[in-house]
Amino acid sequence: MPISQDRDILAGSPLIIQAATLVGALVGIALSTYLQLEPGKAMALAVTCLLLAWIAVDGMPAVRRAWSSQDRRHESAAACWRRIGTKLAGLAALLGAVVIACSVFPFFTQSSAVQWFIEAGHTTIPISIAVAGATILYVAVTDLVAEEPDDYLHQVGRAVLMQDFREEDVLFALRLLTIKCFFLVLMFSGGIAALSDLADKPAWVFPPLSAAWFEGLMRLAILLDVILAAGGYIATFKLFGWHVRATETTALGWLVCLVCYEPFFPAISHAFLPYGDGPGWQSVIREGSAVFILWSVATLSCTVIYVWATVAFGPRFSNLTHRGIITSGPYRFVKHPAYVSKNISWWLFAAPSFIASGFAEGLARAGMLAIVSLIYLMRARAEERMLSRDPAYRDYAETIAAHGLLAMAKRRLAPTAPRV
Repeated sequence: MPISQDRDILAGSPLIIQAATLVGALVGIALSTYLQLEPGKAMALAVTCLLLAWIAVDGMPAVRRAWSSQDRRHESAAACWRRIGTKLAGLAALLGAVVIACSVFPFFTQSSAVQWFIEAGHTTIPISIAVAGATILYVAVTDLVAEEPDDYLHQVGRAVLMQDFREEDVLFALRLLTIKCFFLVLMFSGGIAALSDLADKPAWVFPPLSAAWFEGLMRLAILLDVILAAGGYIATFKLFGWHVRATETTALGWLVCLVCYEPFFPAISHAFLPYGDGPGWQSVIREGSAVFILWSVATLSCTVIYVWATVAFGPRFSNLTHRGIITSGPYRFVKHPAYVSKNISWWLFAAPSFIASGFAEGLARAGMLAIVSLIYLMRARAEERMLSRDPAYRDYAETIAAHGLLAMAKRRLAPTAPRV
């Protein structure tokens, strides 16, 4: 169907898209490892493979459907090209704001992602020119395919050219730009660090079921997650129906989200919530024991569920945005599988340290971790408030309340009436 800002939200990410998501990221990691690329290039290759997989299985079919069903708008070519030119002016202004931010704020200037982008841009000028040409072509094609081409990018361009514009669309563009810049830099930098760790300590060189082996698998899972997330922040393409429908607008929603990430969480954790400062798990659990294997498998399983939740989004993953209601994967069973599994894995990993710390200190540190879990609970509630403006999410929430894991557990545990 034609692409529009109020397009019906997808009911879930099809299985083939989830498979392509996983295969694309793993192929990128395998290729970068085989080619022995430095971490920046390896991350770029992995994300590129992921984007190509998404375009192949979800993007191009969407474009073909949109083009075949598009009712050609009755407007002159001159009007169409004027609008495209206005959009390019708006895009240039937004990119200029990105350059300024990346040149001023230490979070960006000190990040490995921005440093790599600057270095790569200087050494691969032909690629930069090709990317610029592809961007112009993308804007033009998207304008031709879109059912309603007067979008936020057009309104930003009108504002730049000092014409009448819709203020809400410009504010939406600025919020979206902030989200994409912050999280893309964060995830790309995390991917560079994770790929460097993987090159130094790959899981497959350690004895199976050893502590180093489990740690290596955890690093691989986290690497996969940040690659998927980085791809999601890039893939906000309206042409393929992956665009952002809405962003979080409340201060509380932004606060409880951003506080979970660098540079905010390390500072807060160090000053107020140092729950991880204590004896290691080795003081309670002996490596190689049955308890160690069970504990490690449980922690790793929670991490795998967390990554599975990211895979379920396909190209529509990002924080603080509404890009579609996902009901497949682990979202069939619970509304926030990523937050639930992540917090359970933290409690499992920290539990031996709490026990070894003694009752008073262990209880205090457990209370600190409980505050972290409370932040994630507030984050989940904020997301629900934003998404509940969509009837599709309200229907999904009702389905989970009636048929989700918690509902099934309640039915199982409910006492049965005695037979008379």
